[in-house]
Amino acid sequence: MKKMVRTLVLIFVFTGIWLILNESLAFSQILIGLFFSAISLLFTNRYLLENDYLDAYAIKPEVLLHYAMYLFVQIYRSGFSAIFKIIKGEDAVKIIEYETCMRNELGICLLANAITLTPGTVTIGKNGRLLQILAFQDENTFTDVTEGKSCSPYEIILRSMDR
Repeated sequence: MKKMVRTLVLIFVFTGIWLILNESLAFSQILIGLFFSAISLLFTNRYLLENDYLDAYAIKPEVLLHYAMYLFVQIYRSGFSAIFKIIKGEDAVKIIEYETCMRNELGICLLANAITLTPGTVTIGKNGRLLQILAFQDENTFTDVTEGKSCSPYEIILRSMDR
C-alpha cells in the first residue's frame, strides 16, 4: 500500500511537470500527463533500473529544498562573477579534475548538474567519483578541489541524502 501511494505521488509530480512544460491545464493535457507519467515510471522500473525507482532516487524534501536554495544563490553569484571576469578579460579556462567525497551515484550526478548549471563551469566528464570540469581559471575558487582536503558545500548538502 505504501509503495502504491509513493508511486501515485510520483505520477502526480511528473504530471505537474508535464502541465508546466505544456503551459496548459486542459483536461486532455492532464490525462495525457497522467498516462505518460505512469508509462514512463513503469517502463523505467521494469527495464532501466536495477532497483525500484523510489529507492534509487529518494531524496528527503528538506535536503532538496536546502540544495535548491543554495544552488539558486550560487548560480546568481557565479553569474555575476563570470560577467566581471569577461569584462576584465580574465576569461581563460582550464580543465580541473575533481574527486568528489560522495559515494552515492545520484548525489554525484546532482553535483555534476549543479556544476554545469553554474555559469563559468561545465562538467565535461564523469568516471566514478572523478569529475572533469571546464572552468574559468581561478585557483581561489577551487582551492578545496585542488588540495582535496574537504568537501564542497554542494557535497555537504547532498551527503545528507544518505542519512
